Amino acid sequence: MPIKKGDFVLISYVARVKEDGRVISTNIEEEAKRAGIYEEGRLYEPELVIVGEGWVLKGLDEELEKFEVGEEREVELPPEKAFGKRDPSKIRVISARELSRRGIVPRVNMEVEVDGRRAIVRSVGGGRVVLDFNHPLAGKTIVYKVKVIRKLEGLDEKVLELAHRWLPRLDRSKISVSVAEDGTAVIELPEEVLGYERLGLIQRGIMRDIERYLPEISAVRYVVTVKLRRQRASEQRQA
Repeated sequence: MPIKKGDFVLISYVARVKEDGRVISTNIEEEAKRAGIYEEGRLYEPELVIVGEGWVLKGLDEELEKFEVGEEREVELPPEKAFGKRDPSKIRVISARELSRRGIVPRVNMEVEVDGRRAIVRSVGGGRVVLDFNHPLAGKTIVYKVKVIRKLEGLDEKVLELAHRWLPRLDRSKISVSVAEDGTAVIELPEEVLGYERLGLIQRGIMRDIERYLPEISAVRYVVTVKLRRQRASEQRQA
C-alpha cells in the first residue's frame, strides 16, 4: 500500500551522520542503548508522522511518499535537505569579556546562548571567542534507516496518536479515544495527567492539531476519572 501526502503513519528510525557514523537520534530502545544516547524515562516506540506536513526533515518527508507500508530501507539526505549547509556568515568573534559579563566562562565545544540565539564555542584565545551559530549538524549528510510500521485509518486512532504526541512520556495504552456520530472526540486520560505541568497548554495543543488535521472532528471532550481515597481503600480491603 503506497504512502501519500497527508497520510498518518507510524515509523521507526535510526538517524546517523554519514561522515563519522555517529547515531544522533532513534526511537528504538536497543539502538539508543547501543549508541550511548539512551534517555531514562523516555518511551521508545514508533513515531507519528503526517506525511508532507514538515514533521520530519524535508528530505525524509519527501522520501516517505516513495515508501510502502511495512517497507524498511535507508534514505540519505544531503545537507540542503537535512540541517542545511554551513553558512560562514554565522561565525562571529566576540570578546571573552563580553561573555564574562553575561556570566559565561567559555570553553571549546560549549553551547552558549547569546542574544536569544544558540551557538557553539569553536575556539578561545587571546581574549577572543569564536562562536558558531550554524546548526551543530549543518553541512552534514544524514542517513536514516526507516521503517513504515503502519498507516492509521480510523479517526479514533488518529486522535489517539495526536494526543500521545503531546503526552510523549505517557504510555499510549493509558489513553482511550472514541468518536461519536456527531463528530465529538472523547479523550479519556488517566489521573496521573493532573500532575503534569502546563496541562492546559497540552490540551489546547491537542485540540489545535485535531482542528488542523482532522476536519471530520467537530468537538473535543476530555475525561479524567479520579478514584477517591475511600474507594481505593475499599478496593484494597476486598483484595
